[in-house]
Parts: sequence; structure tokens; C-alpha cells
Amino acid sequence: MRAEWSIGIDYSDDIDKARSIIRRLIENHELVLKDKPVDCFLAELADSSVNFKVRCWTKTDDKWVVYFDIMEKIKKAFDAEGVSFPFPQMDVHMDKVE
Repeated sequence: MRAEWSIGIDYSDDIDKARSIIRRLIENHELVLKDKPVDCFLAELADSSVNFKVRCWTKTDDKWVVYFDIMEKIKKAFDAEGVSFPFPQMDVHMDKVE
């Protein structure tokens, strides 16, 4: 079964570094099938983030274990290696009405 994630990073972060971290975590995960491809490609230049689409294959029974485990590992690895998760921001300018 295919597991799939959308992972966003900040525009100021290094996309090659982020891709390398993601691929390393997935390729080294014991429940990811080694005979199937791992996809990690830049999918979108969004308003607040640069988004990767990430896919790998697992046994059906392992899909959700892998999904949640990889999510946690990506967050911890990004924090440790200085890759940031962006969040939407809005600037509000107030004009004084006389």
C-alpha cells in the first residue's frame, strides 16, 4: 500500500537538504518496502511554503504505522537540522480614520 505525505518547508530553507532528510528517513525505515521506489519531489510553490510530495510503499497492515512514524521523524529531524515548517502569516495595516 502506498503512503503519501505533503511536507512544506520555508522558502528560506535549502530544498536539497530537506529532500535528503526526508529520503534518508524513509529509505532507512524498517517497514518501508525496499523493492519499490521512494518518491520525493517538489510539488508546489505555495503562498507560505515550498511543498514536497512524498510517497513510499508498505505492506497494507503497516501503512498507518509508517505514516505516523515518518511524520514524527521528519519533524524531529527538521528541528535538529535547522529546517523549518512555515505557517501562514498575514500583515494587517490599520489606517487611522479622521
